[in-house]
Amino acid sequence: MTDRTQFKEIEIPVPWGKISGKSWGDGDGHPWLGLHGWLDNCGSLDLIAKDWPSGHKIVAIDYPGHGLSSHLPNGSMYHYAEGSVIIERIRKHFQWDKFSLVGHSMGGGLSACYSGLFPDKVDHVIMIDLVRPVCRTADLMVKRTRESVDQLLSIEDRFKDDFHGKVYSTWEDAYARLKEGAFSDNTEEAVKIISERGIQKSADGKGWTFSRDMRQRVTSLYGTHPEYYAAIAGNITSNHLLIKATKSPNYESDEDIAKAMEIYYKNPKFVYREVEGNHHLHLNNPENVLPVINEFIAASNSQQSTSSL
Repeated sequence: MTDRTQFKEIEIPVPWGKISGKSWGDGDGHPWLGLHGWLDNCGSLDLIAKDWPSGHKIVAIDYPGHGLSSHLPNGSMYHYAEGSVIIERIRKHFQWDKFSLVGHSMGGGLSACYSGLFPDKVDHVIMIDLVRPVCRTADLMVKRTRESVDQLLSIEDRFKDDFHGKVYSTWEDAYARLKEGAFSDNTEEAVKIISERGIQKSADGKGWTFSRDMRQRVTSLYGTHPEYYAAIAGNITSNHLLIKATKSPNYESDEDIAKAMEIYYKNPKFVYREVEGNHHLHLNNPENVLPVINEFIAASNSQQSTSSL
């Protein structure tokens, strides 16, 4: 197994600051962009990125407002649809003509959306434990959009100019909170990996706080309509792998999930695999996930070689 410390820190300049991340693998290999889940950071992909298939390289980023990446300017708001803008900025920065995407949870949904909007630029897309971005009907959009406005202004009033949130007196206190929160059902190694970029010194240097932007907790304005995503999903033509954890919920009704899967299966390059593990299975059980990824990439490369004969 590859040493987890064998990566290069990278920074991508953007108009509001920087996007930080890690670069793994063969520098001249086929490029992949790795996208983590909501409120995680690029460390989430460490245990699969470090052993990414030979002949490939992967750049795993801290999505804006997470990890070591800059927060958006004051007065701004995060929105799911802007994920494709972020991805396209990164593609242009590295001057990739075609590349591939691997994303967990939120990152998987962002990868799918970009792949449907720019199918000519994507070779592979791997989604880990998210069948589709959680969609909202029109009537629910109205309710949730009002909630988004109220939530954002409330957070601005509460935290003013620093959206890191609560300051803990010690690193151990911050770590304990991280461990008992969203990562309560994950391994000690998983929590430690996320903490490396997820906990930082407070602005005054007297305590510790989480690096993520509290505004990420605001419900995304209006969200994604099912018909809109159906059009996106139907436009994915790349090699497409969906890995679903056996011990994780679907987040939507069985009927809605079935509709999304029906669209995916119209793509002859779509592959579905169920893998033992919980929502963070790629971080808790990478030994279950990597073989599936390796098989998928090898098979898709073989198909491409055959078709070019």
